[in-house]
Amino acid sequence: MEPPSIQPPFTLLLASTRWAVHAFFTGLRAHGLPRIAVAQIPEAIDELDDHALAQASAAAIDLAPDPLGGISVCRALRERQPTLPIVALLCCPEAVNPWHLRELLRDGASVLDLQATPDEAVRALESMARGSSVLHLHLRRGQRALLRDILSGRETTTATKIRVLELVSLGQPDHEIGAQLHLSPHTVKHHIEALRDEVGARNRIELAAWAGQNGFYAPGSTHAPDSVPVQVARSPQR
Repeated sequence: MEPPSIQPPFTLLLASTRWAVHAFFTGLRAHGLPRIAVAQIPEAIDELDDHALAQASAAAIDLAPDPLGGISVCRALRERQPTLPIVALLCCPEAVNPWHLRELLRDGASVLDLQATPDEAVRALESMARGSSVLHLHLRRGQRALLRDILSGRETTTATKIRVLELVSLGQPDHEIGAQLHLSPHTVKHHIEALRDEVGARNRIELAAWAGQNGFYAPGSTHAPDSVPVQVARSPQR
């Protein structure tokens, strides 16, 4: 099937192979975006036509199949069209990994949970088209606690907590966590106790299990940025 024509006033470039995601956006025609056109982003970003990219109102990237691949697509689009509004699509709380979220926010992407209602999605897209960032998420209690620093701008504390939680999920002892993160054993113990309180874990084993169930298990992860500039909302450029 040929992709839709890049003609209507609101054109959304979509990176997703899931039919349900396409249907979600085409369904917005009955909720305030009657002339929305959804055009598929090719798997190879360099095959995306320059004219189509220049005429696009926004781009949406489905993170469900491959979050790291989605972040790469986001960065490739940002490099080619720095002013293009980009939204990362999440499908459920379990898909939220704060490390991924931090990277997306650093790259200037908005985030939209596909549990949003059609009216919420329309408002989000219209806000993005006007130059504002959007953050629409449904999170578990523990995830909200861990993301609080990102949303308030205290990125360094959050980055350290996330790394400690990732390493706990890998079964590493305190002295190895401290060596990797250049923290004292006392500081590592303090972070772990605070994390247990935040997620309601009775012990280290429950904390590690919670981390794995909520997307913090990161085999092969070696480093996360210590400080990330996060801007959750900004006013349109005048």
